[in-house]
Amino acid sequence: MKKQAILAIALLVSFSAFSQKTHRVMGWKISRDIPQNEVKLNLGTTIFGLYPEVSYERILSEDFSLGVTAGVSLDEDEYPLSFGLMPYARWFFGGSSQNLQKYGAGFFIEANGALLSQKEYSASEFGAGLGLALGWKYLTRNNWVGEFYFGAGRDFVNDGAYPRLGISIGKRF
Repeated sequence: MKKQAILAIALLVSFSAFSQKTHRVMGWKISRDIPQNEVKLNLGTTIFGLYPEVSYERILSEDFSLGVTAGVSLDEDEYPLSFGLMPYARWFFGGSSQNLQKYGAGFFIEANGALLSQKEYSASEFGAGLGLALGWKYLTRNNWVGEFYFGAGRDFVNDGAYPRLGISIGKRF
């Protein structure tokens, strides 16, 4: 019994000591050493539109990420949306992990969806739509993130549109 316990402990130690540095997420390889989560604040809409917008983004591979943005208007006369919840997917271009050493950074194309509320003629209207955006994300060595993006989406419920604009700053962890 004692020999079996020692053998089991030796196997567990060897599995943990010689584990791979990468793991697979939805079929993609990603390093365990890099941070994969980001939290950001959209400074452009917060300062100029009185529409604080917070984002969470998860890096899935060196060139693909998923995220969600939520915002609420503090002054409905300044920004066209009263409330917005926008999930998005980003596809990054402009280099490989060998020459940039930065996953999920650089030029990107974004596809987004939206659940939103707009104030039209003193009545709030709920809407939902799809949109596209283009942008650039910069990542520092200390994992601070800065990005800017612009685009728009189509509100299919109210036959209108919604903006997708931002200058964001945040932290990757």
